[in-house]
Amino acid sequence: MKNYILLEYQENFADNLSVIAYGKILERNTNSHCYFENDTKKRVKFENFMSNFNLDYDFISTSRVKEIAKKAYLANRFPLINNKNKILKYNHFKINDIDLISDDIKSMIKFNHLNFITNYDILEEIEQNQSIGLYINKNDIKEIENSDYILRATERLNKYIKKPKLYIFTDRNFETKVKSYIDFKIINLSDWREEFYFLTACKHKIILNTKNSYSEGFWAAILNKKDYHINVYDKKIKTKYKHNNWIAV
Repeated sequence: MKNYILLEYQENFADNLSVIAYGKILERNTNSHCYFENDTKKRVKFENFMSNFNLDYDFISTSRVKEIAKKAYLANRFPLINNKNKILKYNHFKINDIDLISDDIKSMIKFNHLNFITNYDILEEIEQNQSIGLYINKNDIKEIENSDYILRATERLNKYIKKPKLYIFTDRNFETKVKSYIDFKIINLSDWREEFYFLTACKHKIILNTKNSYSEGFWAAILNKKDYHINVYDKKIKTKYKHNNWIAV
């Protein structure tokens, strides 16, 4: 008999990717199956995002969720391989767990089509340069203004990359407040799909250690198909993961 893993809806698509990925990993390692609550309001918002990908997920009724949740184990450590019902609380995928992301999970995080791309000039520029992608959510701008993380990250990348250029994806213009060691360009795109696709297309990544920006930067780094790329993350993220192209600053 299969156990249930109850997945919690997240506010943005990238955090939902983390939840779904952890759920799939738990399914693979336990006799369990993942479900989201079939709440109409939450489901509509969720599917507006996630139906753009080749993701596999199921839903279960609210009454059944309440019944299962009474006996569910709160998944606040990972991986959990015990055979119990679980409520999965993860919305940021940990760098420690990167090796658990299999190719079949990566293949699910692929857009169904690319009809949303309109700014081909930007995409061409990104692909022709030693581009470094950085996503900053508008709610994290004040936090990065009071930090020298981007400055340290660009200084380090400048040592490894010849003629790098930083592309900052955000919906706010705060150019005068960015502290960067290399030239940068702020890109404002109205379609989140185009934004994420372009961010992923950048050869290298800087991942912010902030509540609203981390997941988009993380998944863009994971899905990078370039032969040689560097991913920079905040040294405040404690991890035992060791890989030549993942650098803490």
